[in-house]
Amino acid sequence: MHEVSIALGMIDELTRLARENNAKKITNVKLRIGKLSGIVTDSLIFAFDAIKPEFPILASALISIEEVPLVYECRKCGKAFETDNLSFTSCPVCESYSLKLVSGEEQYIENLEVET
Repeated sequence: MHEVSIALGMIDELTRLARENNAKKITNVKLRIGKLSGIVTDSLIFAFDAIKPEFPILASALISIEEVPLVYECRKCGKAFETDNLSFTSCPVCESYSLKLVSGEEQYIENLEVET
């Protein structure tokens, strides 16, 4: 379950951001995680909630995750399309397999709410 190490890294970054901004408490954290990132969002939330009590600045923080869809752009016809197919997929217009990944691998902190 690599989500625990991801949660620990995220907590390090959150505490650094809070310190830099003189925050007393982090109340909300919004993440953007792509479908192709390999992260199990429920496991990440569970890991974060299990670890956060050890960090007083995060003890009451709520986490929300926006899942970023898998979007490809066809290099042959230029059509951009969203898919749930995580395996080899082709363009729905021209059936080409020459695709460029546009989104779906993201994994970052988008927003953070704090009390100062």
